[in-house]
Amino acid sequence: MTFPITRQGLQDIAQIFIAGVVIFGALALIARRRGGDPRRYLVSAGALVGLTVVAYVLAFTVAPNIPTPPVPLTARFAQNPTPDNPATVAAGRALYQANCVVCHGPQGVGDGPAALTLNPRPFNLQVHVPQHAPGELEYWIANGIPFTAMPAWGIVDPDTGKPKLTEIERWEIVRFLQALAAGSAT
Repeated sequence: MTFPITRQGLQDIAQIFIAGVVIFGALALIARRRGGDPRRYLVSAGALVGLTVVAYVLAFTVAPNIPTPPVPLTARFAQNPTPDNPATVAAGRALYQANCVVCHGPQGVGDGPAALTLNPRPFNLQVHVPQHAPGELEYWIANGIPFTAMPAWGIVDPDTGKPKLTEIERWEIVRFLQALAAGSAT
């Protein structure tokens, strides 16, 4: 079993704790200036400092580092043109079963039959998909991920003159992956 939060996720959590430390520190300063007792704010700030340290220690010792491959800014903000309905999810499921299961496995956790032969191993999509915008996911499906076995499904096949997966098919897979990660697709 892998650690459920990535290094980047823990770093984001630590940044939120740091913001809390600043806020409670400011509240303690205001309370002291008004002649009040700043201890409760200082205790809260101290607790957040402790949680920040724990988050950073976990981030750099236990959590897996899943670097995000670069994505063009326009792809990051692309919106899924397919309707968010059961038919689209079903179509995405069928495409996923036909093209992706061999590496990512039936539930998207990176345990497909070919996964053991790949280095790096396929990502756990149930953890990875919610961390990214739909446009990023479609971009990676279309263009592949450098230095991994993830193929570029949007590349035109020279034999047929058509992409391996059309843009609509790639977006349907994104809909299915989002439903799978949310627990609403089986």
